[in-house]
Amino acid sequence: MSYLFNGNLKALLCDKYCTEVLAGVKIRLYRTATLSTEVVAAAVAAPKETFHQVSDGELNAKASLLLAETTTDDQGNFSFTLGEKQRYAGEAFDIDFVCGNVPRPKPGPKKFPELQFHITTLQPRWAQRENDFTAAWVYVVPARWWCLIRSKFDAWVICGRVMDCKNNRPIAGVKVSAFDVDWIQDDPLGSGITDSNGYFRIDYTTADFSQTLLSPLLNVEWPAGPDLYFTVQEPITNAYLLKEDRSIGHSASRSNRGPCFCVDLCASPVTTDGGYFPALWEAVGDYKIHTQINADGYTIAPELYAFTGTVALNGKLPNGSNTNAMQYRFRIFNADTNYELTRTQVNAAMPAFVIGQMVTYHQPTPPPPFDETDVVINPALDPEGWITVPRGNNLNSGGLFSPSGLLGWLNTAALALNAGGTQAHEDFNIATPSPVIAGNPVPGSAIGAVHTFRITFESRELNASTLSSTDTLNKIVVSNVTYLQRRHPSWNYTGDVTAVGAGLLEIQETTAGGNGCGTIGDAIHVNYTVAHPHMDTCSISFEGNPVLPAAFTPAVSGVSQISGSQLFDTSGMQPCAYIVWLNVSLRLTAGSGRWTGAYISDHIAFCKKPAI
Repeated sequence: MSYLFNGNLKALLCDKYCTEVLAGVKIRLYRTATLSTEVVAAAVAAPKETFHQVSDGELNAKASLLLAETTTDDQGNFSFTLGEKQRYAGEAFDIDFVCGNVPRPKPGPKKFPELQFHITTLQPRWAQRENDFTAAWVYVVPARWWCLIRSKFDAWVICGRVMDCKNNRPIAGVKVSAFDVDWIQDDPLGSGITDSNGYFRIDYTTADFSQTLLSPLLNVEWPAGPDLYFTVQEPITNAYLLKEDRSIGHSASRSNRGPCFCVDLCASPVTTDGGYFPALWEAVGDYKIHTQINADGYTIAPELYAFTGTVALNGKLPNGSNTNAMQYRFRIFNADTNYELTRTQVNAAMPAFVIGQMVTYHQPTPPPPFDETDVVINPALDPEGWITVPRGNNLNSGGLFSPSGLLGWLNTAALALNAGGTQAHEDFNIATPSPVIAGNPVPGSAIGAVHTFRITFESRELNASTLSSTDTLNKIVVSNVTYLQRRHPSWNYTGDVTAVGAGLLEIQETTAGGNGCGTIGDAIHVNYTVAHPHMDTCSISFEGNPVLPAAFTPAVSGVSQISGSQLFDTSGMQPCAYIVWLNVSLRLTAGSGRWTGAYISDHIAFCKKPAI
């Protein structure tokens, strides 16, 4: 008989709409140390009456009562399975949590000790499922407690929402900046971009609002927290939607704010006479070109992805109801040599795409009452590369143009590196005529290069001689590599394979005779070779009946290849069949998270012979 206890832990930043999940915190269950009547009283008490920080003395006193411990996942979920091993029979227990930091901390030099907090004594309402019992519990730490906890880690946060002053609708995609009013110069606390519902968040520390002209030698701020005022800007043009006067920071609702502050802001979206709307380039796939791609051309930490394959160039375009007819194009440069690709070379890397739909109204039976026809654009049709945004503003005749948000596809493998047309992809052959065998390095001539490009976006009104706007992504790293390779030719060789990177694995003991039929005793040497310019993780592990050797994870950061031989102790393994695996992940994206093909793997089966 077992007891499955599932839970979730969140916290309020203020008594409004701002919450955060408590990921990576330890959840501890303790047996109750009090008499039964006191247990009942504690179990029925509201958590707000029992929540407190656990002192060192209390922690030492309850150490022997620890029932079980686990860690919350990235959504704040946790789970315990209790039973005979824990000598548990469904009774009440104490619930504590331990944190060594808080979610989304701003990096700083300070290191903080772990703190433990008692939430409540809980008697779960067990529901029987055949021979087992289950119960669920969800808790949200109140803002008054959670903000106090955050302050102990010098973690300050502003959580808010930006709404349209006229129609009270949320404004998405604008930049909100927070400032602290100071004597000589105001302190910028940080900025955030609103999401689709108008919400934003800014994290900062006391160092951000205690700066003086003598900082970091002298930081001063009294009596408590910052005096806040805000600006709201369009992130591309930096036009102000809201620019609060700094004097508002001295008002009662804004002065000396604490570690958690929530605010509602009212702004007026940027509009121009006549319904004018510009053409804007904003992102490569899901990655914003100004905030989510770093100065080296990779996506921002911690992923640091290079781009591969065909990626989407996304942005905003005028629709049929806007008054202006717009054109735009992309200019592309080799950032390493400053060579500008010709229009023919750019067009060769930009296939036809659906720029949007033409929406037409009709009265069908049955509905829907609208037809949507894809509008396909072929960038190669214009010798200068200009893409004309379709027009159409009549649902009954011709249709209303509705942009898709896609400004074009870019085939990164087809990008030219020079006037000769050498493209940004490498296809290496390490299988013939002399194959690279696992354990040996890949020749330097077969290591993929890091290709970096600069992309400039230009827009203009239809056939105008001057540009309306430009925007540039100074660096974007692209990687398109394949390897033809021969894997474990002495053991079940069935032909050469092509993969996104080199990944070779051999068992030295089984291939020493050249036939793949050697035997395994109490030790095994695994030979390995891995090559790719953007490796993320690498591991060699075993599959089979325990006890198995610990996985080997060689360091791959900052290198383009690794090779060698790793000795594993197999003396504890039973005589049986096993598989040894090589698994490698790569720092590659096609525009939305890690690319599904950004993995290399190889494996070999073997048998451990019985002792004689």
